[in-house]
Amino acid sequence: MESRAHALVALVFLAVLAAGLVAAGLWMHHSAPEGKVYDVLSPYSVSGLQSQAAVRFKGVKVGEVQSIGFDPKNPRLVQVRIRVARDTPITRATFAELQPQGVTGLSYLSLSDSGTDFAPIAHPPGEPPVIPMHPSFIEALSRNGESLVNQGNTLAQRLNAVLDESNRRHFAQTITHLDEATAELVTLERSLQPALAELPATIAATRSTMEASHTLLRHLNDLAVSARAPLASVTAAARSVQDLSAAGLNSIQTLNYQTLPELNRLSSQLAQSSQRLGRLSENLEDAPQSLVFGRTPPPPGPGQPGFASSGRP
Repeated sequence: MESRAHALVALVFLAVLAAGLVAAGLWMHHSAPEGKVYDVLSPYSVSGLQSQAAVRFKGVKVGEVQSIGFDPKNPRLVQVRIRVARDTPITRATFAELQPQGVTGLSYLSLSDSGTDFAPIAHPPGEPPVIPMHPSFIEALSRNGESLVNQGNTLAQRLNAVLDESNRRHFAQTITHLDEATAELVTLERSLQPALAELPATIAATRSTMEASHTLLRHLNDLAVSARAPLASVTAAARSVQDLSAAGLNSIQTLNYQTLPELNRLSSQLAQSSQRLGRLSENLEDAPQSLVFGRTPPPPGPGQPGFASSGRP
């Protein structure tokens, strides 16, 4: 009897558990939010991405990966079908990238938007819209790894060419010169320390000198203000002297151009009168009778009556 009772209890428990699981499945199925399906076509590797991996739009989880496979139209492309919330702002400028999920080696699908075209993605009826896949940082690094290695080899060769024996000697000499220059700088710094120690006192003296200069400038300004009235008097006196000079210049011009020429003419007339008086006095000394009888006529010349030639023998 007890075994039958235990079996009956076990059957009831299993029936209740199955009914609970069915109810939970139905509740989860009906409570799951509806979304929109997109296909992400990738020419790159999608290693680390699995079904039910998270899909994030600018860091916000908006859906999950449903399936991963090859594109039926082009087997060289990987087709990743995702389901995202309907309110996700996916446009023609939206693209997908693989992002690592910590250090687990797994990846999630990151959607981003360049913001250049806000129109919805056009797609044929009955087919999901297609979102392009951009290479991730690791993918771009792996694709450019060969060129980076080649550039590194070229750089190493150039460094070897630069660091040859002669250049190493030059570098050693340069380092030696730098050491010598450093020692000289240390010596110069030590010699400048006394001057630097006296610098605050010099600055204080310079400041006091500047203050005294400002005081002197203020005094000179006051002196200039007080000297304005005497300068005005001097200006008036200078104007009077200028007027007097102009009057003296007029007087000098009158003396030069009027008085002196008249004095010259008078002196000439006096000199002529003196000459005439001198000739008159000589005539009187030579012939005093001319004062009574007049001047004696000159002797007749050749061809005149009474002319007698005294030059013949």
